[in-house]
Amino acid sequence: MYSEIVKEYFKNPINMGYMGYMGNARSIGIIENEVCSDIIKIYLKIGKDIIVDAKFEAKGCPPVIASCCIVTEVIKDMNIEQLKHIDRKFIIEELDGLPKEKEHCAELVQKTLYRAIDNYKNKKIRS
Repeated sequence: MYSEIVKEYFKNPINMGYMGYMGNARSIGIIENEVCSDIIKIYLKIGKDIIVDAKFEAKGCPPVIASCCIVTEVIKDMNIEQLKHIDRKFIIEELDGLPKEKEHCAELVQKTLYRAIDNYKNKKIRS
């Protein structure tokens, strides 16, 4: 059902954990999906508009956790303007596909990342 990448990230997630302002997070994106009860938080540590570090906390299924792992890994060292290229399709491809009924998980993670970017640009949730 799930690719080996999804299974591995679910069993051994990377970049999972709380960063918050004590960890120098400059922005946080939070999404709660009322339909499936997923909660996703993406923390961004940003220096001169470059992603220095990224972490996440999530309550969700394997595709949510795996999507968060992929996103928080690939965005490191990217300029915030480059992040708009991290979309649902990119995430799904990086995970070697998701079942159709789980593709919304990649979209939720994308939306969480975009919310963190918007919060940074709009100086919300920013230290």
